[in-house]
Amino acid sequence: MDEIEIKGLSDKKPQTRSIAGQAVSGLKESIPFVSPEKAEGPAPRTFGEKFTRRFARNLPLDVGIGAFGGPAGALLGTGAAATSALAGTAAEELGVGKTGQTAAEIVGGFAPGVARTVVGKTAGFIEPQLEELYKKGKQYFELGPGARTQKGMAYGTGETEEAAIRNLNKYTKEATKRAGNETQNITNEWVKQTGDKLIGDVNKIFAGKTFSATPKFEKELETIANKAEGAFGEQGNVVKNILENNIKGDRPRGALIGTRFAAEDLRNAIIEVNGKLDGATGNQARLLHDLKDSLENLAESNLSGAAKDAYKTWKSQYASFATIRDTLQREGSIGISRAGQINPEKLLDVITSRTGGYGTRNPLYDSLGEFGSILKSKTFGDKGALKALTEYFTESPLSKGLKAFIQPRVMSKAGERAARVVPFTPAILQSTARDTSEKPTEIDIYGGKK
Repeated sequence: MDEIEIKGLSDKKPQTRSIAGQAVSGLKESIPFVSPEKAEGPAPRTFGEKFTRRFARNLPLDVGIGAFGGPAGALLGTGAAATSALAGTAAEELGVGKTGQTAAEIVGGFAPGVARTVVGKTAGFIEPQLEELYKKGKQYFELGPGARTQKGMAYGTGETEEAAIRNLNKYTKEATKRAGNETQNITNEWVKQTGDKLIGDVNKIFAGKTFSATPKFEKELETIANKAEGAFGEQGNVVKNILENNIKGDRPRGALIGTRFAAEDLRNAIIEVNGKLDGATGNQARLLHDLKDSLENLAESNLSGAAKDAYKTWKSQYASFATIRDTLQREGSIGISRAGQINPEKLLDVITSRTGGYGTRNPLYDSLGEFGSILKSKTFGDKGALKALTEYFTESPLSKGLKAFIQPRVMSKAGERAARVVPFTPAILQSTARDTSEKPTEIDIYGGKK
C-alpha cells in the first residue's frame, strides 16, 4: 500500500491513496450533494481507483432504490452501479468533461436492465409458481431451466430431444401403472385389455352381493340430483337418469334409489358416470364427479376386509384408466403420441375437465398430471445440418448451466419502476460534484481567460 505524505503539513496524518481508501471516499460522496472535497481523501489517479470511487459512490443509491423490487432489484441495482461507474470512468479517461461523464454513467447504468430484458425475452422469466413445480418435478424427471418459465423447455418435455423422450416414457409408465397395467406404449389394444381387466376385477369384488343404502346416502344422492336438475340443459337430468337406470328405488314411495339393490347394479352406475365424465365440463363435470364419489363411498361402506381394500385399489385404477382413455379419445394423436406416449399437457387438460376444475380429485394428478404445466407439448420437426449443430452446442451442459444462472425472475410492479429510476439517480445527484484530481482555479471561480 503506497502512502503519500503531504509535505509542509506535519500536523496532519499521512493520506492513503488506495482502492480501499477510494471506496471509503466514494461511500462518503454517496450522501446526496456531498462534494469530493468534503468527502476528503486524495484524488484517484489510476483507472482502478477512479472506478472504485465511482462504484462506491453509486452503489448505496442504486441498491437502495433497486431493493424496492426485492432481491432481484437489489442485484440489478448493483449491476447498474458497476456498469455506470465503468462507463463514467472510461469517459473520464478519454478526457470527456463532467457533463459527458454524467451522461456516460446514465447510459452505462441501463446496461444491466437491457441485458436482463434481452435474456428474459429469449430464455424466459422465472415465475414463482412454475419454479415450485420445477423443484418438485426434478425429483422425478429430467428438467431444464426453461421449465421455470412460460416459454418452457427447448423440446417441451425436456431440454434435449433424448431427455424429452425419456421423460415421456417414464411419465407414460407411471400413469399406466396407476391404471393397473403398466406400459410405455398406449394403444387401442391397451385400452381394451385394461378396460376388460378392470371390469373383471370389480365383478369379482361385487359378485353375488346385495348392497343397501343408509338414509345418509339417500339424502346425499338426492341433493346431488336436485342440484343437477338445471345444470344439463337439453340433455335432461343425467344424474337422475344414471340412478334410475341402475339402482332406482320404489318410485311410488318417492325414493330416488332403492334401500337394497344388487352390487352389480351399483357397479354399472359407477362405470356409467365415469363414461359421462368424458366430454363434461365446468359445473356438469363437478356434479358428475360428486355423484361418482358418492356412489363409490356407498359401495365402500357395504364392503369390509380384503374386499374393501381391493375395491379402494380398483376405484383408483379405474379413474386413472378412464382419464387416459379420454385423453386418447378426446385428443387423439395430440393426447397420445404415435409412439404411444401420453402428452402431459393434454392429460392435465383432461383431468381438469373431468373434475370440473378440481384436479386434485383425480388419482393421476399428484406428482404426475400437475406437471403438465412444465412438461409442455412441442413438435420436434425435421432439422437441417446447421440447425442441428447449433442446437447441439446450445444443449451442452455449459450453455444450460449458464442459462440457468443468468435467467431473470419476474419483478413486481414496484421493482420495474425502481429499475427505470436506478440508472439516473446517482449520476444526477452527483452531477455537480467536482473531481478532486482537478482543483478549481481562480479563473474557474471568477471566470475570464487564462
